[in-house]
Amino acid sequence: MSTVAEIISQYNAERPNQVEDQVKVLWLRKCERMIINEILMSHEHDLESETRVELKVVGSHLVVTGAGSFEAHIDSFDMDTPLLVPEPYDDLYLYYLDQRIALNNNDKTRYNTAAAQYNNALLTYQQYVNRTYVTKKIPKKLLNHTNI
Repeated sequence: MSTVAEIISQYNAERPNQVEDQVKVLWLRKCERMIINEILMSHEHDLESETRVELKVVGSHLVVTGAGSFEAHIDSFDMDTPLLVPEPYDDLYLYYLDQRIALNNNDKTRYNTAAAQYNNALLTYQQYVNRTYVTKKIPKKLLNHTNI
């Protein structure tokens, strides 16, 4: 897996820019959290044993617990942090940085191109996760939003 520093170094070498590396770290942290929330949390996975999540009902709310390792991953996010998306899917981080820089520069054409590349890369990674890991099964009774 690539680290934050490796992705930023590759990005800076391929696409010279004026954005501070610390800003890129914040953007990559945000991207990583979206990947965790939108893709990884909905699957049984073996990324780390502590990352198993547990679903329970509290009152009329569905609560997800046991995500300590992912939270620790995000909380300690810095240049040395290994990113969760493996090769060859890790180009999505580069496209995410393209997208953010284009947005900040108000370059709509470049933004649209970068957004399309990022969305395609994210979808490809999501399909990989869907093929590789089992989707969490939520018992139907948990979907009832009334108190009994």
